[in-house]
Amino acid sequence: MSKLFAFAGTCVENGAVVYKFANDANRAKALERFGCTEINIIALPNAMDKDAAIAYLSQVGMTATKPTRVAKPKLATAKPATVKVKGTKATKVVATKVGDDALKEQWAESMAERKANDMPIMSFAEYKRNSAKWDKFMAKVDTKLEAKREAGKVCF
Repeated sequence: MSKLFAFAGTCVENGAVVYKFANDANRAKALERFGCTEINIIALPNAMDKDAAIAYLSQVGMTATKPTRVAKPKLATAKPATVKVKGTKATKVVATKVGDDALKEQWAESMAERKANDMPIMSFAEYKRNSAKWDKFMAKVDTKLEAKREAGKVCF
């Protein structure tokens, strides 16, 4: 379900005419404070989502040169976590933090596999908590193994 708005219009923002949406007529004052000029916001005949409001504004002759900004979807980018090994200046990437979208995909695959094998299914929050604990544990293990390798106590 998309959000509904009671007011819509156009304004000049950073030199481009853009659509603006609001549920309060006082939005024009806020836009003015943010540096927008030529603010033209009108009350819509009924509550509308952005697409319907843009269509209505086009019918009444209010158009923008730039489409509205759409929220960017969160990408499942992995950010490497570095762990410093005691006694060295170098850092080593030992784990990655994965965004919720990628973690949800992993959770769905894992739960499908567990369901197929008649194993108990866990909530996403529990899976996320366990994944974080596992990543933290593996970071410690990797750090200890690296220290043992440097000391010559581990040959693999």
